[in-house]
Amino acid sequence: MVAASQESTPFRILTVCTANICRSVMAERFLRREIETRGLPRVSVGSCGVLFDDEPASATVLAVLSERDIDASDHRSRRFTAELLVAADLVVTMERRHARELAVAIEGASSRVHTLGALVAWLGSTEDLSGSPADRVARFSRERDPSDLLGSGPDEVEDPHGRSKRVHRKAADRIEALAVGMLDGLYPPIDIG
Repeated sequence: MVAASQESTPFRILTVCTANICRSVMAERFLRREIETRGLPRVSVGSCGVLFDDEPASATVLAVLSERDIDASDHRSRRFTAELLVAADLVVTMERRHARELAVAIEGASSRVHTLGALVAWLGSTEDLSGSPADRVARFSRERDPSDLLGSGPDEVEDPHGRSKRVHRKAADRIEALAVGMLDGLYPPIDIG
């Protein structure tokens, strides 16, 4: 099995959380590692938040990622901008409120903004993984009920910031599994034998 062939243009993924110092950093770094492992050269990933610019990842996040052989010491937070959102083919948020804020802030962005958990659940349950990753994101957007972004739910990743390393590890486990699940659904292996 090999990864399905890619489009000629890069597919750009943006991960988003509150401050871009914790969850979105972990998601970005897990996705980068998995993209490299799978040999997906036409996929890029970045991250941002809804609050701050130029802050480092939290010390606990750096420690938890280091335990998994990932160095994020070069990370600096950035606040979302219209340019970042418009350039992204897929924006995955850690909470519904992030998705709501981005969808309202940037006209036309709602079809590309989803919670990471909801997208992975849909990718894992759909029988139709045909087309490009952008095609699958568009299909999910059409099938998603906009009210799914109201309130809170199991598709969200709880914020571990300010809590124990154990809580951070639990969040990292969930984010890593979601990152792998997302790439499994966006770039399913093809059988060449």
